[in-house]
Amino acid sequence: MKALIVDDEPLARAYLRQLLEEQDVRVLGEAESATQALQLNEDLQPDILFLDIQMPGLTGLQLAAALRQSCPSVLIVFVTGYSEHAVTAFEHAALDYLVKPVASTRLALTLARAQERLGSSAEPEIELPLIPLKRLPIRQDYSVLLPRVEEVRCAVAQDKRVVVYLADGEYKTYYTLSQLERLLPSELFLRVHDSCILNLEAVEELLYLGSHSYGVRLRGGQQLSVSRTRFALLQEKLGVTPR
Repeated sequence: MKALIVDDEPLARAYLRQLLEEQDVRVLGEAESATQALQLNEDLQPDILFLDIQMPGLTGLQLAAALRQSCPSVLIVFVTGYSEHAVTAFEHAALDYLVKPVASTRLALTLARAQERLGSSAEPEIELPLIPLKRLPIRQDYSVLLPRVEEVRCAVAQDKRVVVYLADGEYKTYYTLSQLERLLPSELFLRVHDSCILNLEAVEELLYLGSHSYGVRLRGGQQLSVSRTRFALLQEKLGVTPR
């Protein structure tokens, strides 16, 4: 996989280059402005661009819009310290959105998605980080929350974001449920619905709702839907004899 880094901060470019090269990504070049990036993109033909959003002159969002016109096949990942731009970033058809400082495990997930999008390639495929995780990094405005995975009660897709529920509250994340399904230990977590992954140890009650509808009640009283096709597997995981 071939990459181009676009950021007006030299230290940020150097840090990201190191992370990418550690994961066998070939960094073709670096640009400190949108204008320079457009020229390098044309000259070098990268597979993927990592764009900062806040830059002098054209912003990363404006650069992405220009690239969509001139080179629609290139993959775009925004890398920025401003999490409030996430929704706008995805409106520009970005592959992903990373918040600085970028974690290598989070970057690996992005690269895996990029490799899938690119299809077969002569470049070596990016390996996912060793799993299962012991802690799940959750980005906050000025910090990274690091709960132990067993503290996670469930993760639910809501309004284009995945919300992770802990005993002390709920936290919006930039994970997808598919990413969490790969990262969280399968012996402890199960995807019970297209929109939900739950911690098996958090289940207090199985719910038979009639008309082939099912659900669970978790510690703390939270109730979640379980798809008909996943309910039997949930019963099996919990050691419950099907009705």
